[in-house]
Amino acid sequence: MEKQKIFKSAYVRELKKGVKSGMNLDRYKSENFEINEERTLFFPNVHAPTDLLSSLDPNLSKDFENAVNIYEAYSDLELIQASDIRFWIYLSHADLYPYVKERWNGEINKRYVLNHWFIDTPKQSNLLGDNISRLWWAVHLSIDENRGIKKKYELTNILFKNRTFAFRTLGTSRLGRHKEAMIGILEFIKDNYELFENKFEARGRYVAKYLNQLGGIKPIAYYDRNFFKSALSEITGNIKLI
Repeated sequence: MEKQKIFKSAYVRELKKGVKSGMNLDRYKSENFEINEERTLFFPNVHAPTDLLSSLDPNLSKDFENAVNIYEAYSDLELIQASDIRFWIYLSHADLYPYVKERWNGEINKRYVLNHWFIDTPKQSNLLGDNISRLWWAVHLSIDENRGIKKKYELTNILFKNRTFAFRTLGTSRLGRHKEAMIGILEFIKDNYELFENKFEARGRYVAKYLNQLGGIKPIAYYDRNFFKSALSEITGNIKLI
């Protein structure tokens, strides 16, 4: 396997500057994006998968399957590596450019390109934005190896039932940075799915708001999944009223 490449920081800034000025926008209309190989680096201890692109389906309905494929292709990433925006920006412009172009097939303008091909900072809310990195991070935060090989992505599948809940409601909150919180919430939803089946988005917002408020008086970053499941069980009646 070949070593994985990433962009140099200066090249990322140059590409982004070209988009903001409008000079580079036409490049994102092309079927392939030509990069300057001299402006790349090898990512230490990470190898590039050989068939990842062919395993990805740009249809919106396939986000869950794509997320699992991307995660498995880079399952050995250290968290500090998965937080390196140069890596994800490289993938979106090079190895996975055809997928990105088809998956987010909209009008090519400055805002659109910056949202889908770039990441501003390695903040969790940006890593869970509308780009490739969100797929890997969503799986990382929801995979549960304790459920066994066949069911380890069971909660991930639930997370992808509603994109707004996954990437806006949870992804931009403190809960979205805490794996145990994510798993506890998803386990509660799985065990009480009849509550969320028809009103997932609204009730999901209520759950996140309640737990975030709870975090104002309790150090929830130190609690495990059982705390979050128990806390939500206590307000089941309130959730039904939403």
